[in-house]
Amino acid sequence: MIVLFLIVYFALKDNAKKFYRKASKTHKKGQKAYGDGYYDLADELYEKAEEFRKRARELE
Repeated sequence: MIVLFLIVYFALKDNAKKFYRKASKTHKKGQKAYGDGYYDLADELYEKAEEFRKRARELE
C-alpha cells in the first residue's frame, strides 16, 4: 500500500524538470508559429513558455 502511494505521489508531484520540458516544447511551438507567420499566436506561446519557466524556477 505504501509503495503504491509513493508511486502515485511522485508521478503527480510537480517538479522543475517537468515544467522546463513543457517550456521547451511550448517555445518550439512558438518558433514554428512565428515561422509560419502567426505572430500573435507565437507571442502567446512564448508567454506561456515563460510562465512554465517561472514555475520551474519557483520549484527549484
